[in-house]
Amino acid sequence: MGKNIAKVTSTFQFCDGGSCRKAKSEIAIREARAYLRNQGLWDDTHTIKTRCNGRCEDAPTWIVQPGNYWYKNLTPEKAIAIVKSHTEKNEPVEEHLLYKEGWSVLLTDKEKVVTPPVFKHKTDPELGDALVARAFASDQHLYPLLQYFFREPKPIAVRQDTELIEISTPHLVDYSDDYQVTVKGNELDLQLTIAGIPKDISEEIAAHKVSVAEVIWLKKRAIFTKAIRLKNKKGKHLVTFWIREEDHRTWEHVLKIYLSMSPDKIRIEEEASIE
Repeated sequence: MGKNIAKVTSTFQFCDGGSCRKAKSEIAIREARAYLRNQGLWDDTHTIKTRCNGRCEDAPTWIVQPGNYWYKNLTPEKAIAIVKSHTEKNEPVEEHLLYKEGWSVLLTDKEKVVTPPVFKHKTDPELGDALVARAFASDQHLYPLLQYFFREPKPIAVRQDTELIEISTPHLVDYSDDYQVTVKGNELDLQLTIAGIPKDISEEIAAHKVSVAEVIWLKKRAIFTKAIRLKNKKGKHLVTFWIREEDHRTWEHVLKIYLSMSPDKIRIEEEASIE
């Protein structure tokens, strides 16, 4: 029989993503759970291993509910203090907090600065003069993009080898596999590896792993002037999705959602410009 959640007054969400495990999160988790058992608090609390909480720089991290309290740099000693405070006094341990509801800033000295994508002038061996922005190659970015392109088809064209295939019908976008996403329909049968892969994965899956993603904006006028090009870690071309010159809606979606860039304030290096 599972736990009666109706009796739970506090929930501890323990991150056990890769960075937290490297920072020995499991030791703090074990101590916290042992304490809850021994104090007879198991039925009144709930503990969850969440995988990544998204704050790797502050590893190990916890989230405690209610209150949306985020804790940083957990150790076994901090773990016991936090559990005791929440279960006995229903209060956070302020000195260990990363964030709590109502704060406008995070209490961290390890903030990672992520450089936003910027279009840079390139002379591409295949495409000539263009603006190219290095984009995001993770499944969190690529899977939504593929859904947008194919579930309700946009007027795009796809190049895998040399043939350019224009899309006019909906396609199934299936990401039920551990590593690979499949786009399949009347016009296209595409398979890409977009999740993180272990070292012992098959060569076929590894060869289709997207490691480089580029958003391309051609300087010349043509039917298709914008593109997203995906390559593996060896630089081998996997697929290019081409956007028509007049298709402003799809282009604006790529800028806003995929590149986190305002269509009205496109980030372009100073020396680069569109004629």
